[in-house]
Amino acid sequence: MFDDPTSLSAFVKSLAHTLAEGVRRNKLAATLSILTLILSTALSLTSEFDERPRYRQTILPEIQRAEEQFLRAMQYAEHAPSDDWRLYYFITAHRSAKDVLRVAKSQYPVTAKGRMAHDALIRYYEFVNEELAIIRTEMSLHEGYDYMAEWNRRDADFLAVREQWARWANENGAALSPFP
Repeated sequence: MFDDPTSLSAFVKSLAHTLAEGVRRNKLAATLSILTLILSTALSLTSEFDERPRYRQTILPEIQRAEEQFLRAMQYAEHAPSDDWRLYYFITAHRSAKDVLRVAKSQYPVTAKGRMAHDALIRYYEFVNEELAIIRTEMSLHEGYDYMAEWNRRDADFLAVREQWARWANENGAALSPFP
């Protein structure tokens, strides 16, 4: 039937011939299988699965715990009784920001909207980590550097990125803490 039965083209032709023969013999089963495949593919691609309840139960508590530690350290740094304690809490806050970033990167949502929102949270904490490192460098170069004011100014510029994540995670759910 075919010129060279060991060639790839002969194998593909044989496979196509066998498939066509199987469809010819089992028209009803083949038609139902194809219809099921088309329908299930269409439903899976167009369905809007809301994963926020699962996200709030599994991923969000870890993120909130890590964020609370970061914010607590930043508050302690702002209200520290001395410059030494302020510096200690600021460095602790930087470590806590790295922990939030690690926790956020450890688990991801499944849906495209969830991944986009979660990526905004990761971008925010990458910014936080980078900015705190820059501020710490500036602190080592300039002794009288007002690093808390500089942090508050820089954070205000980028807080909208975190809000993208908060809006998605909070939609139809409980309020997110600890940020305002």
